[in-house]
Amino acid sequence: MGLKSKWNKPIASVLATAVLSAQVLGGVVVGTVWGAEKASAETVQPAAGAQTVDLRLMSTTDVHTNVYGWDYFKNAKSLTVGLDRTATLVKNARNEQPNNLLLDNGDLIQGTPLGTYVAKETGFETSAEGLHPMIAAMNIMQYDVATFGNHEFNYGLKFLDRTINGSASFKNETKANFDYVNANIYKMDGVTNAYTPYIILPKKVKDANGVEQTVDVGVIGLVTPQIMEWDKVNLEGKVTTKDIAETAAKFIPEMKAKGADVIVAMAHTGFDAAAKEGTNAENSISLLSQVPGIDAITFSHTHKVFPTGNVDTLDGSFKDPVSKKPYTFVDNVNGRIHGVPAVQAGYGGAYLGLIDLKIVGSGHDWTVVKEESKASTRSIYKTENKINSSTVEPDLAIDEAVAAEHNATIEYTGQVLGYTKAPMNSYFALVQDDPTVQIVTYAQKWYTQNYVAANLPEYKDLPILSVGAPFKTGRNGPAEYTVIDEGPLTIRSASDLYLYDNTLKAIVVNGSVVKEWLEMSAGAFNRIKPAISTPQSLLNPAFSVFNFDVIDGVNYKIDVTQPAKYKPDGTINDASASRVTEITYNDLPLDMNQEFIVVTNNYRASGGGNFPGVKGAPMIIDSQDENRQVLMDYIKEVGTIDPTADGNWSIAPIKSNVNVTFTSAPEAAKVLPANMSDTGTQDKGFGVYELNLAKTPPKATADVEVHLIGINDFHGQLDTVSTVSNEPAGTAAILATYLNQTRAKYENSLLFHNGDSVGASAPVSSMERDEPTHEWMNLMKFDVGSLGNHEFDQGVDALMTQLYGGVDPKNKAVTHKGSDFDYVNANAVNSETKQPIINPYVIKEVGGVKIGFIGLVTKSTPSKVSPAGTAGVSFLSPQDEVAAVEKYAKELQNKGVETIIVLAHDPASTKGESTTGEAADLANALPANSPVDVIVAGDNHALANGTVNGKLVVQAYSYGTAFEDIKLIIDHTTGDVKHKEAVVTTTFHTNKGVAVTPDPATVALVDNYLKKHPELTKPVGTTDGTVTRTDTYRKESSLGNLIADAMRSADFGDGKTADFAFMNPGGIRADLPKGDVTFGDLAKIQPFGNTLVKLTLTGAQVKTLLQQQWAVKADGTADIKTLQISGLKYTANMYLPVAERVASLTLADGTPINPTQSYTAVVNNFMAAGGDNYKVLVDASVSVPGPIDLDVFYNYIVKTFAGGQIKAPIEGRIINNEKPTATPVPSASTGGGNYFPIATPTPSPTVAPSATPAPGTTPAPTVIPASGFKDLGKVAWAQTAIDYLAAKGIIKGLDANTFAPTKNVTRAEFVTMLVRSLNLSETGTASKFTDVKSNVWYSSPIAIAVNAGLVQGSGNGKFEPKREITREEMAIMVANAMKGQLQPVDNAALSQFTDNAKIAPYAKQAIAQLTKLGIVNGVDSGKFAPKGIANRAQAAVIIYRMLELAN
Repeated sequence: MGLKSKWNKPIASVLATAVLSAQVLGGVVVGTVWGAEKASAETVQPAAGAQTVDLRLMSTTDVHTNVYGWDYFKNAKSLTVGLDRTATLVKNARNEQPNNLLLDNGDLIQGTPLGTYVAKETGFETSAEGLHPMIAAMNIMQYDVATFGNHEFNYGLKFLDRTINGSASFKNETKANFDYVNANIYKMDGVTNAYTPYIILPKKVKDANGVEQTVDVGVIGLVTPQIMEWDKVNLEGKVTTKDIAETAAKFIPEMKAKGADVIVAMAHTGFDAAAKEGTNAENSISLLSQVPGIDAITFSHTHKVFPTGNVDTLDGSFKDPVSKKPYTFVDNVNGRIHGVPAVQAGYGGAYLGLIDLKIVGSGHDWTVVKEESKASTRSIYKTENKINSSTVEPDLAIDEAVAAEHNATIEYTGQVLGYTKAPMNSYFALVQDDPTVQIVTYAQKWYTQNYVAANLPEYKDLPILSVGAPFKTGRNGPAEYTVIDEGPLTIRSASDLYLYDNTLKAIVVNGSVVKEWLEMSAGAFNRIKPAISTPQSLLNPAFSVFNFDVIDGVNYKIDVTQPAKYKPDGTINDASASRVTEITYNDLPLDMNQEFIVVTNNYRASGGGNFPGVKGAPMIIDSQDENRQVLMDYIKEVGTIDPTADGNWSIAPIKSNVNVTFTSAPEAAKVLPANMSDTGTQDKGFGVYELNLAKTPPKATADVEVHLIGINDFHGQLDTVSTVSNEPAGTAAILATYLNQTRAKYENSLLFHNGDSVGASAPVSSMERDEPTHEWMNLMKFDVGSLGNHEFDQGVDALMTQLYGGVDPKNKAVTHKGSDFDYVNANAVNSETKQPIINPYVIKEVGGVKIGFIGLVTKSTPSKVSPAGTAGVSFLSPQDEVAAVEKYAKELQNKGVETIIVLAHDPASTKGESTTGEAADLANALPANSPVDVIVAGDNHALANGTVNGKLVVQAYSYGTAFEDIKLIIDHTTGDVKHKEAVVTTTFHTNKGVAVTPDPATVALVDNYLKKHPELTKPVGTTDGTVTRTDTYRKESSLGNLIADAMRSADFGDGKTADFAFMNPGGIRADLPKGDVTFGDLAKIQPFGNTLVKLTLTGAQVKTLLQQQWAVKADGTADIKTLQISGLKYTANMYLPVAERVASLTLADGTPINPTQSYTAVVNNFMAAGGDNYKVLVDASVSVPGPIDLDVFYNYIVKTFAGGQIKAPIEGRIINNEKPTATPVPSASTGGGNYFPIATPTPSPTVAPSATPAPGTTPAPTVIPASGFKDLGKVAWAQTAIDYLAAKGIIKGLDANTFAPTKNVTRAEFVTMLVRSLNLSETGTASKFTDVKSNVWYSSPIAIAVNAGLVQGSGNGKFEPKREITREEMAIMVANAMKGQLQPVDNAALSQFTDNAKIAPYAKQAIAQLTKLGIVNGVDSGKFAPKGIANRAQAAVIIYRMLELAN
């Protein structure tokens, strides 16, 4: 049966499933059906009984007259080129697979002096006899088909015709014995093909069973359309060209209709992922590979190799600039582009491209199985330890056929023209003015001056400018550089200096065109960001070196800190940009209206490179004299050359400590100028060098005052007005004004941000993937930034794209420009390599002193961000974090830095004289003499401004409502900080009674993005101001109810409303405002753009989910994140252990939730992935993705309230009982080591049933008097325990107002609390510990506890009363107190803790017992932390729980 019909039943079934899935999943086809390939109806599976044929396509390309392995410019052997050795690869490949075709992809007859010699010196075009040496070699190799490259037209159509079709007299003896095809070159009517567009070869092959078959192979040829510009003089008025992909789309159906079983496209064009349809794109392979019906592609033109099988050796043009990995549609292992087998075989015969096609069918009905077809490349040489060696020997028959022309070329190029006083090379011609370019521009100017004087006297008063380019600067590898020794200059030297067979042209343009010409050339450089101090590569790999025009006759500098005005293809990149500065003529600023004669070549004058204003300019010299010949004549005329450069152009110095690198030949290291240095590294065989562009700041001669101006937790609030002290504050424009005014006051300042600059952003930022916020920070010229947890919200790929630029991985319509300043982080590390994911620190120089910045992110990031957001990243433990800071601080000191700032996105707060939080903990953990001077905090949106352990700890609230101004006085000799202080300023809209003027540039930026989203300002309803998220982390909130109800209403395409919805409180980022509510207001509430997911859970899993909202932080404090719910209600006894806390769990109508029954629940994708510790959701039996949360919220508001008042009452969905209804009253026992009464059950009277329940009276709970302590706000979870114990006199405060809940507890303090709680009185003798004196406050409690068997000493006769108590010590004491009530527990229960091995053997039973009862719990990351230190609040809670359970 035939296989031409690709729609076989299995395929149709798979596609039907995919379509159905797309409908169910809201139009998104999850890539599990097709894998990485594009879904295609052309996927083929062999039918039963079908024959299989293997057909090998072999491809050469861009040989450029390299027959021998010979470098004609150096007059020496070369191991990296040579068709003679490619011929051996072909023989080997044919022996492996007899079913084969040999193809050549063009650029054959030009490129070395051999091509020039044949074309210009032998009279070949008009000769009757002889083969072109390239055709002679290819006839011996038995090529089957070839196509044209752009360089085939360099010598004119008649020369090309003679080359491939032979002479009229001896046609058969002088022509190519293979077909040439091209489909997109037309005669001038635009209809008739100038050449045979395609052929269909009836290829005889043998199938897998050895049976001969015939497969009709169609081969079509295509060439880059730009030949009409580049060889205008040879082609204009004779032929025209059309778009490559459009031409292929026209002819492929015709070829199939004529019986082609297999379609091979031979395209002399390269790869460009950004190529656009219908634009005559020069590099069109990505577009061509998407034309239906093509089975294989051989391509060329750009001299690259594809595939390489190794991402490191693959050229950057095939890689996504952000991920540095091949584009998703590029398969570098199997050699496929958009699923089509494709190969590019490099340059000069160095590679043979192979495509091994798998073909199935029978008779004349054949189809290529692309998934089983594979492309690869083989090379004539290999490189080991930086040394090249041959992999094959040359084919002597090839060498013999071309020997005469080869030897004649060597003799021809050896003719002496003159002499040079010094050696020349082009190693540095791309980064500074260079003699190898200047000698060419001098020669061209000399020719033009003579020509004008003799033939164009009317132009004699116009100044002449001369254009040159460094042709040989590594385009084809690290060996391709001009190198000329001191001494004779030969034709070979001239060819080395001027590579191409161009002809000289001169045009007249004005100064403005000269300026734009240079702007186009300046696109050869990447933009260097002054605030980035890590290595930045200078050379733009997408820019062709032959387009880097130097214009001699004018002086200019190129400011590479500015964006390029033009892209490499000549289209506008940034119309407002200008890199070319200080451009002068005759030492005066260039007159944009002054006319100049500009001498160049035919390629440029005819529009090659698409330089602005050049094509179509008046041409006054249309010479057929070659530029190279002009150079040769000039050398003869001058006789002896003194090769120097006049330095008319340079790269402008940069006022910062930038590290700019470029690549060149490894040999360049031997002749480095003073402003360059060798990095000692290589990139694909090139040496990597540093170019010193930094302006060295003068050394400080007195102490330096530096101001560090910073913000934290901006969260993309570009247009958000906050209220501070009942006054408006914030917005980016107001903040910008404050920052600009503050910077203007100081001679030396640096601007920084400390994490969470984006994430949970205002919609004007989030709807553009936070590019507006990054653009604003670049506008403000920040100097350094750090990562916060919210930078990870969208995943590491998105983070890296925002930082370093590229197409956003989640919204392809957004392209990020990248940060213009350094980001630092030291504690987020690659999970595999354990190295920081970005630079851990950076050094900034200001005022002649160096300042180091080390970055950190909060250790809670894994619990605050979806697991997908931190995939591939690990976060250092607190101990490792401290070690990392000390390590990097030491490295900074070794680099001469003594002023060190840690940008720690860690919480901190200052109240009165006390500064606490993780940032303060870090300050305490570092040595007192640590070189760290300042720790900037963040994350908890608070005020911090205090000194902890010698380090200044500062934080400036959030949302742009404040900023910190940190003043440092730095010793100019030692670099040490002599004085430090900080001021935190609120960004009120009115300052001292005067309205603050918003920064105009920021206003324009924000307005530009707001105009893109007019929906942000349209009202959708109103509120009375009561729909808020008040206390949403601890209880039911009105806004939480509204959001959860909206989520439960989401349409998942199944026509069913979910049973429940759960919303994490951390995802509710703002309140509904009083008055009109807009879409923008809703977007501020739900800014993450999360996808809603419908899960199927059991009732038991729902209960577990509720239990997981009650966690414990690493420090042992409660971490409560109360889920906002819809469709159910519950009661929680918060005073009980988590496992026993849910007392009532029902549907909204009161029906109990069945533990074994399945229910559907809507959550967001953050929760569904286990974020915020909701790990049970990962175990859902069914998971169906659906719409975006904001869309659902918006639609629900519009549909439910119809533009009217939005209401969301508190309904009692969540009832939290903070304390039991009766107050426990502990009492002491007098013996047996059990200090709690054991209750005896009392029979209860039987209640008679009643048809109507009698009204009952609920007993009033015992009221626990408030303790009066004012510092319990941050430990609300412990307030009940503290109030109760204080009321009983069990614990005491430091004073009437202060309890100091986070202060660590000593052994003496905890023993005292325990003794008081048990109401134990003194019995027996006093303790005999050597470190417990009889007259101190704790001596009696310790004696009581010891005598009661609650505690022992620490050994050696000591008790260590002042040592801070560990968690396991505390557990042992509590267990001893409850000994009579505790049952034995299997210690295996401790396996739930990942650090159970660290629990002392004598403490394991106690911890196991108390954990089971819920008196003690584990901490974050599944650990118990037995050696962790407890604070006063934690101790109070544990004693309170002990008393509750005992009663």
